[in-house]
Amino acid sequence: MPPVSIIITAHEQCDVLRRHLPAFLEQDYPDDFEVIVVDMNSSDDTAGMLEGLQLRHPHLHAIQLPDSTRDVSPIRLALTLGIRSANNEWLVLTQADCIPASPLWLSRMMATGEERPETQIVLGQSRFVDGHGWHGLRCRFFRARQQWLHLHHALRHGAYRCDGTNLCYRRSLFFEHRGFADHANLLTGATDIMVNHHSTAQNTAVCTQPEAIILQDTPRNPDWWSRERLFFMETRRHFRHTFGYRCTYALCAILPWVCTLLMTASVVLGLIYQQWLAVGLALAGWLLCMGYCTTRFNRYLKSIGEPPIILALPLLLHLVLCWDTSAWVRWLFTDKHIFKKRFI
Repeated sequence: MPPVSIIITAHEQCDVLRRHLPAFLEQDYPDDFEVIVVDMNSSDDTAGMLEGLQLRHPHLHAIQLPDSTRDVSPIRLALTLGIRSANNEWLVLTQADCIPASPLWLSRMMATGEERPETQIVLGQSRFVDGHGWHGLRCRFFRARQQWLHLHHALRHGAYRCDGTNLCYRRSLFFEHRGFADHANLLTGATDIMVNHHSTAQNTAVCTQPEAIILQDTPRNPDWWSRERLFFMETRRHFRHTFGYRCTYALCAILPWVCTLLMTASVVLGLIYQQWLAVGLALAGWLLCMGYCTTRFNRYLKSIGEPPIILALPLLLHLVLCWDTSAWVRWLFTDKHIFKKRFI
């Protein structure tokens, strides 16, 4: 196994780091690794807590973000400082509110990266935990569905996007493409755009080992959902090589509606003309379609340790198109300056 640098960005997350950081520091890895935490000017006790941990863990390094970040977004500057400070070629990028599902997380991710010499990017899987109610269900479903689609696409054509909480990246590839220089002033989408621009089918691998999953705390604020969807509409505007994935995504979003509309039309006409067989066949066809989607999706949920979604899944599948359309309309009428880091 090659030596690895784990880079974690944090802001006002002292308590979260205190709970999660030991799981990164105590990974069962057969070679050297370091953990670099980039503190983005937190006002809590993050700096003091990290100093205490460094006394017990010499492979932990803490970096403080400069007070003035000019026109570069804080997350991009934090990642760049962490990558420049790294001593190893292989980097693993994650966040403070994440925790590995297993002590073998790092070993499994790097084993995937070392399978082929041309591999420069490894996409990992992640899932939300401790989410309750409608907000938690919506976050779990949407993330799992997005991940399911873009990981399948990455295996054949290169990555359309990634999950920035579980990403392996070669340091040389980062500097070869000048890091985040092409999109330095955007507030969000740092790893998504970077991977989209630099990934190919040859240099990208996907780690599907259950031990390599990252668990992330479900955001407590329901407004997080709306903000993430809105800002992603701006992020995807900067993507390249998007036609194939967007066609697949649109087809998956539209198909549930097509099946439901065809079933509804068949049932209505069957009732009008008293064609009971047609009514029964239409209902049976819709149930078979929804059952197939439920079975396949829950099989993926099981592979990443998510609890199954049964009764609510047909509703959630239909809501994807509504969510995306709503976010796109809001993006059209939003001042585009809010998506960029303002010059200080």
